[in-house]
Amino acid sequence: MLVDYVIESQNAGLLESVLLPFDIYNDSAQQALVVLKQRFLYDEIEAEVDHCFDIFVLKLCETVFTYYKSWAASELLDPSFLSALDNGEKFSVQPLRLTALLKMTRVKLLGRTINLRGLTSERMNKVFRENIDFLFDWFESQDLCAIVELENLLNILQHAHELLSRDLSIDSFNLMLNEMQENISLVSYSSRLASQIWTEMQNDFLPNFTLCNTTQRFVRSSKVSFAPVRKPSPPCANANFYCGTQDLNSAHQCFAQLHSGFFGIPHIFSMVRLLGSRSLPWLIRALLDHLSNKISTLEPMITGLQDALPKSIGLFPFDGGVTGCLRLVKEHLNWGSKSELKTEVLRGIKEIGSVLYWMGLLDIVMREVDTTHFMQTAPWLGLIPGTDGQLLQSQEEGDSPIVTLFKSATAASVSNHGFSNPTPFNTISKQAEAADLLYKANMNTGSVLEYALAFTSAALDKYCSRWSATPKTGFIDITTSKDFYRIFSGLQIDYLEESVQVPASTHEVLGDSVAWGGCTIMYLLGQQLHFELFDFSYQVLNIAEAETSSIAQTQKNAPFGQGWESLLEAMKRARRLNNHVFSMLKARCPLEDKQACAIKQSGAPLHRVKFENTVSAFETLPQKSS
Repeated sequence: MLVDYVIESQNAGLLESVLLPFDIYNDSAQQALVVLKQRFLYDEIEAEVDHCFDIFVLKLCETVFTYYKSWAASELLDPSFLSALDNGEKFSVQPLRLTALLKMTRVKLLGRTINLRGLTSERMNKVFRENIDFLFDWFESQDLCAIVELENLLNILQHAHELLSRDLSIDSFNLMLNEMQENISLVSYSSRLASQIWTEMQNDFLPNFTLCNTTQRFVRSSKVSFAPVRKPSPPCANANFYCGTQDLNSAHQCFAQLHSGFFGIPHIFSMVRLLGSRSLPWLIRALLDHLSNKISTLEPMITGLQDALPKSIGLFPFDGGVTGCLRLVKEHLNWGSKSELKTEVLRGIKEIGSVLYWMGLLDIVMREVDTTHFMQTAPWLGLIPGTDGQLLQSQEEGDSPIVTLFKSATAASVSNHGFSNPTPFNTISKQAEAADLLYKANMNTGSVLEYALAFTSAALDKYCSRWSATPKTGFIDITTSKDFYRIFSGLQIDYLEESVQVPASTHEVLGDSVAWGGCTIMYLLGQQLHFELFDFSYQVLNIAEAETSSIAQTQKNAPFGQGWESLLEAMKRARRLNNHVFSMLKARCPLEDKQACAIKQSGAPLHRVKFENTVSAFETLPQKSS
């Protein structure tokens, strides 16, 4: 009880003397053996000492872990947050005199010498591993938006490890983290965290999150989930497995809630830092395989919608106005029996667009990370940025600065007779040359988005003949075409009408990912110009503009559109979004360098004329074997 009181009170003065009560057991054992000469009494004392000392080590380690965890969480709090509070002192941690206890290697107890430092180190290694395992279990019960909070909790734990390592010899934090992630093997490129992220993306993120292109964020749809996911209940643990104390838990939770309602660039940064260069390529490849499988799944559905199209759909006449034009659309696009098929196609295109936009966000993050890495390593490698993104050597001839530095140190050590063994300097010089070659080889990294677009283009090659058929007459099919752009045009005007009839319903389910998926497929199939010329909603907008101008000339105050203002405004928003997507694709994947589709002056199209690939991520396209 006395030891419990000292530990639980956390009195800095008493903690250094916490082992003094154990001298009572030493005196009792001496009395039992020497004075009373009772062996069985000594055995009882010994058993009680073993039990009490185990409990003491357990409570001491818990106190040490809580103290260092709270210390780390307090130091990682934003200083501006603390300065804005009137009671910011409650987040500070009072110092404890634990250094003397943690350095004890010879504790005398019943004639035995106990290494308290060694016992504490073993216990702390176990506690850190249990904490890491708990954090991963906790993340598995959350959605993907909790990746920022997971990184923050792991950073607190790592900082606590750094603080404790000053006073205690414990295992490396990276070693413990890799063990808990099951990522120790040299041939293992996946990890527990990467597998969990992929599972979340496949089962919850891609089906149930919608994209807002303006904010560059994914948000969970407020509608009923298409793919409800059963998650395990959050594990229970003490406050020291989070941030140390309840007050610190609440403070860090306030920051975590800022990122809990969406998924965007901050979450991508956390994901890149947590996965690292070892597991991130595995996740990218898993997403690209999912994209390829989704295209394969859409192929029979697209065929079903092609069969449902009428044999001929001409250009809409201007004399009927917007009302007559929309009446023709309803007559031609009679997909009433294909409503479920149409919904599945839209969901599939949405997932394709979400994957590609996610790759775009990852590309932004990777470029920033690569830039930071370049700024850190370029001075040592003798590299300077040139024009058009090229890297130039600051010295035309000779070694890089880091190699020159270590070669000079090696030469000085060899020439100095005071050095009896210059071998370490020779080893360091060779390692510098190897590092120079390794870092220079990794400087020219490709674009993740370009790689994803190239992969998508290769996956679409299988269905080019069915989704982008060559016209039999040699000229553009205006009325009889059933290419993909005609299918997407019908789907677009259909869900735009639904979004007007049921406000915020369709857009909350699909978001802006549909435009990214559909426009990317059309662009890679070479159908952008066809879509912009013959899209149904674009034709309606052209007719509306002509009708507006004619009404303005005849009757200035005449009503226009007969209630179609909301639909026309939705069509304009869709056209602006499509133009934005096409402009991004032209900038990142120019067709004149990879594959071209143009329309001759005579009206005859050039279908997917392929040119030689430039030096980029398009050189090798990993494609699943058919």
